[in-house]
Amino acid sequence: MHDHLTQRLHQLQLFCKHRVDHLLAGQYRSTFKGQGLEFDEVRVYSPGDDVRTIDWNVTARSSEVHIKRFHEEREINLILVVDNSPSFAWSSTDNKRQTVAAKLCGLLGMAAFSSNDRIGLLRFSDTMDSFLPPTRGRNQLMRCLSSVLEEPKKVSNTCVTESLDHLNKLQLKRSVIVVISDFFMEGFMERLAILGHHHEVIAIAVDDPGETSLTGGGLMHLRDTETGETQWLDLANRSVQKLFKRRMDKRLKDREQAFAQWGVDLVVHHVDDDPAETLLSFFHARKKRVEGAACG
Repeated sequence: MHDHLTQRLHQLQLFCKHRVDHLLAGQYRSTFKGQGLEFDEVRVYSPGDDVRTIDWNVTARSSEVHIKRFHEEREINLILVVDNSPSFAWSSTDNKRQTVAAKLCGLLGMAAFSSNDRIGLLRFSDTMDSFLPPTRGRNQLMRCLSSVLEEPKKVSNTCVTESLDHLNKLQLKRSVIVVISDFFMEGFMERLAILGHHHEVIAIAVDDPGETSLTGGGLMHLRDTETGETQWLDLANRSVQKLFKRRMDKRLKDREQAFAQWGVDLVVHHVDDDPAETLLSFFHARKKRVEGAACG
């Protein structure tokens, strides 16, 4: 089991490294900026430098034009909040939803590591299963990714409210909190919005096509992975197909409306999509929205 987990972790690192180095690191850094600028040094002026940064006191003393240099004061925490329930881990395709969630965490975590940000992880099922407080370093990144790859907990229901309450009570500095789930549980939106008053909160819904429509023929034996309840469905029955799709379409629409109503960013990622492209699209859309708000 340990060797299998090590192999999966190695594969995850290989998948993420090239994409982060060539696609995501710069976009992550520009999307989640630090809280200000910190003085770095004074150096001699070079053609093309911003004249607004000239240090007139040093210039007067040295008779040579000098400028002030600053660097970004980041002090950012990236906290990954990941659904650890069996209903979320289930998938109808070879792209297991847990593996997809691990790739999303790997891409975000490596981008944060390259920006010297702190990384933390919280896993939840029917309660808060584990919490790794945010800290810097490669070892912390590996601990977080190893934990995400562990087998899901066997529970009878999914509940994220305790986990959100825990994060709300912590005296955390400004953080980027990414919650990965299917968000088909109830009673969490208000807590998520409260968290968003103090931090950057992004929800990534990982959706599986097998949950939105019934295809094929014959009988399908459905089993709820959490409650254990079972039901037989006739896939050839057009009425059953239409009813199932109508209910799922409403469920997805209600989810979208809830996030819009509470003002929390929702990113929808399908299991067969490229996680790097999903994140890149979100970074671009968010940057455009922020720049538009600044101009308006």
